Amino acid sequence: MLESLGINPILIIAQIISFGIVYFVLSKFLFPRIRTALQERRDAVSKTFADQAAIESRLQEFDKEQKAAQKKAAEDVQKLIAEAKESAAATKTELVAKAREAAAAETVVAQKRIEQDKTNAEAEVAKHAKSLAQSIVKELLADKASDPNWLDAQNKAGINQLKKSHE
Repeated sequence: MLESLGINPILIIAQIISFGIVYFVLSKFLFPRIRTALQERRDAVSKTFADQAAIESRLQEFDKEQKAAQKKAAEDVQKLIAEAKESAAATKTELVAKAREAAAAETVVAQKRIEQDKTNAEAEVAKHAKSLAQSIVKELLADKASDPNWLDAQNKAGINQLKKSHE
């Protein structure tokens, strides 16, 4: 019956034996190597996934640390800004106080100079007034000295005054 279908039973048996020999040789020499390679590949893939999980875990930790460091840096910056503002305010206050002290000292010096200049000016004016008065008196006396009536009147007035003072 197999022959009526075009199947040769001897040929099938020979193919089964050949397949068995090939399978035996392959299972003895090639399949263990393939299994070892596949196992190594599975282990490498598992290790890669484990490494990836560890890397992701470390990356998340790093992100947390980085955010914490950024937050701390921002706080430090705010603290430094506050300190700088306080320092600037203190420096400003100090500079304003020094400027006021310097202005007060300069005012005192200026007032002393003004007083000195005023005193010098008054002395100068008095000197000029005295000089002017003396020159006016000299001119008047020179004019009156040439008048004999005036000289007589002056002499008489002087004598009368001397008499009164002796009495």
